[in-house]
Amino acid sequence: MFGIPGTAARRVPYNVDLAHTSVRLLALSLLAATLAGQNITWTEHIAPLIYNNCTKCHRTGQVAPFTLASYDDVKRHAPTIAAVTQSRYMPPWKAEPGWAPFRDERRLSTAQIALIQQWIAGGMQQGDPAKEPAMPAFPDGWQLGTPDLILEMPAAFSVPADGADIYRNFVLRTGLTDDRWIKAIELKPSARSAVHHVLFYSDSTGAGRMMDGQDGQPGFPGVGSVFTLGVTNLASALSNPAIIANALAGGLGGWVPGTTPEFLPDGIAYALPKGADLILQTHFHPDGKAENEKTQVGIFFAPKPDRDITQVQAPALFGIQANIDIPAGVSDYMVRGSFTIPVDVDAFSISAHTHYLGRGTRLTATLPSGEVRILLSIKDWDFNWQDTYIFKDIVALPAGTRIDGELIYDNSANNPRNPFSPPKRVRWGENSTDEMGSLILNIVPHQQADSAALRLAMAAYALKTAAPVGSKPLFISAGVVDGASAQAGAVTPGKVVVLYGNRLGPATLAGGQISTGGKLSGNLGNTQVLFDGVPAPLLYTSAGQVGAIVPYALDGKSGTQVQVRNGTNLSDAVALPVTPTSPSIFTSDLSGSGQGVILNQDVVTVNSAAKPAEKGSVVVIYATGEGQTNPPGIDGQLANGRTLPAPVLPVQVNIGGSPAEVLYAGAAPSLVAGVMQINVRVPVDAPSGAVPVEVVVGGMRSQPGVTLSVK
Repeated sequence: MFGIPGTAARRVPYNVDLAHTSVRLLALSLLAATLAGQNITWTEHIAPLIYNNCTKCHRTGQVAPFTLASYDDVKRHAPTIAAVTQSRYMPPWKAEPGWAPFRDERRLSTAQIALIQQWIAGGMQQGDPAKEPAMPAFPDGWQLGTPDLILEMPAAFSVPADGADIYRNFVLRTGLTDDRWIKAIELKPSARSAVHHVLFYSDSTGAGRMMDGQDGQPGFPGVGSVFTLGVTNLASALSNPAIIANALAGGLGGWVPGTTPEFLPDGIAYALPKGADLILQTHFHPDGKAENEKTQVGIFFAPKPDRDITQVQAPALFGIQANIDIPAGVSDYMVRGSFTIPVDVDAFSISAHTHYLGRGTRLTATLPSGEVRILLSIKDWDFNWQDTYIFKDIVALPAGTRIDGELIYDNSANNPRNPFSPPKRVRWGENSTDEMGSLILNIVPHQQADSAALRLAMAAYALKTAAPVGSKPLFISAGVVDGASAQAGAVTPGKVVVLYGNRLGPATLAGGQISTGGKLSGNLGNTQVLFDGVPAPLLYTSAGQVGAIVPYALDGKSGTQVQVRNGTNLSDAVALPVTPTSPSIFTSDLSGSGQGVILNQDVVTVNSAAKPAEKGSVVVIYATGEGQTNPPGIDGQLANGRTLPAPVLPVQVNIGGSPAEVLYAGAAPSLVAGVMQINVRVPVDAPSGAVPVEVVVGGMRSQPGVTLSVK
């Protein structure tokens, strides 16, 4: 009826949200409509948003290219503000919402973005000046108080007025005669407009000092993994426990414009060994005039903590052991790294690192209970915005938790950030035009007595060369998307999903087959998709993508391990969260947004702008993700007979924002289990045109942006 096998024609990148822009535009237009009756003004509505989210960077002496410190400033740059807030390019915050919550998220809500759009569209009224809030105080001094130790670059570094970005490492000698512990670092650049970001490291090896000034300028060039400083034979260095220990303990966080310096959670502090140097890995972006940078750093000490910080990197050592080697023209090169934590730990922050070819990253944790948590997901990586994300609450991870780091690279001509045109082969290396990649989880052992065992296990993992992928099927969790919404995330029993990857199935497309038992086969083209070892019914399979239906055996679980078998080759296990329901509506262009796959009342005419539904008539909506059914769902079973399975949890439908009468919700006759049909009456007071439609199952809502055409 809506051609599931045809889904094979859709090819999307693993972590790209096809519906991203159109969904947001629709959501904003709907919210703007609700604000239409309000008098939106600068002084009452917009000034608080700009001052609290933008002016930190957009003011005199800061890195942003123009100021946003007044009504006139904002009015002058209104078209740019409208575009970059609507696309969520600004304010910069790359971590995707919906997973682990972080402290001090720099993210405008959908309602706030709609407010800005409405104000601009309405003529940018200023309002009563007496109602304008005072601009926040942005201190030029130390924001956290007087530091315990103030360090300064011994000599200024000259930044040219223009040219390519510069990556420079500066060595600041601490002169410490005793071990100390850091609870916060505050950085004060002297040429703020030219400093894009800074990463902090401690160096106890003296290698940084040896390289400092060798080219006649302060510091030394390079970007990436500071642990390789001064190493001439990398292979032998990777057998040196001192270097590994420095890599595990040397990271001290970083600074990006607009970041408010923060103290670490109570009882947690970074080690700064006696005699160690502080290294500032600085990214300069020439701002049109020559600058001299002489950074000051304020360090705030804490009492010696009860527990030592350790970094879990997956893949280890910024990906050096993952043998990163990206062919020219490849848009979907994937790297994975897994580490099983041997002791109970508490995680307090997380970050990611790749260079210009990075496209997306994700870190998942599979607990011994089987629960899967996504701790960080970045779908649109940007080398220019590398944050350390501090969890809102400490994340407890018991012994036996498996950490999976996943990264995707785009070395094609379609990647606007690709430093090479035409693309060329890129391998692991420290230069910004090389590549590396890792997800970095900062943890402390739950019991300090376990610290040595934790460090030993992590060092052993870091020293182990990643097994070559070879001919194994390869995909990552961000490459498993909802078959209706095209979104990556949790899976649900009975949900139609699409897996994207390499070597997943046969070179040519194989369509679904009905077995002798009257069910959709779980082995197609010598391919299987296994959820916790249970074969999923397959809709189609090919080398690059597979359409499958999540087995009902996942009902009641909070996580699953997914593998693809292609002939005798079995992929690594990929962890995914599981939710009881996650409804989504099929759309006519398979993008996940726009016109839904809906039949009009005659059950023949396909709903569209050319053939809209009458108000008060019944329409038929097709969806997936309703979860377990009654009677219980049977994997791959075609819906036949007089009694059809219905969702266990209640189903509601909203049309045009109003509840609609649901006449039937259950299995779609003659279609495979997991495809839900909903017969619903269009409210007589529904608006005309492309009207938003939403399905709610057990409190979970379908994707925004799906419409029903009404006349």
